[in-house]
Amino acid sequence: MSDFGRDNPREMPAHLFAGSVRLDYATAVRADPARQNCSICPRYWYLDATFSCARCAAEFQFTASEQRVWYEQYRFWIDSVPRQCPACRRDMRQMKALRQEYDERVLDVLEHGSLDSKKQLASVIDQLYELGNELPGRIHEARRRLAIQIAREEQSR
Repeated sequence: MSDFGRDNPREMPAHLFAGSVRLDYATAVRADPARQNCSICPRYWYLDATFSCARCAAEFQFTASEQRVWYEQYRFWIDSVPRQCPACRRDMRQMKALRQEYDERVLDVLEHGSLDSKKQLASVIDQLYELGNELPGRIHEARRRLAIQIAREEQSR
């Protein structure tokens, strides 16, 4: 047995692909441990690994080329692996951006916003609903207040 799979990708420690459904050793490519963020056990190889998304349960591949970027360019800790598929990660980033926009604008728009700004904020909340995450009661209440304010302003036109 080689040192952490230095000479053979099949001898890499299993924890480097914790939670994987399948590993494709035919795709193995040499890694550069000097460019990795690790303390004891570097990755000597990258290989295509299939995981199941923790959010939607769809299978997705974490390719050898993606791993090289994660571990050598972005310097993620070498024990880290993606838990969500690319579509769910994209949704989560979008949800985070929408939530930040909501948090930054809600108080001002509810108190002093124009009809257009109220419609825009209502749209942000609707997009958060569509992304399927549980929202706090205060967001539901803000959406209700916006709907009332929008209806009033449109009636008075």
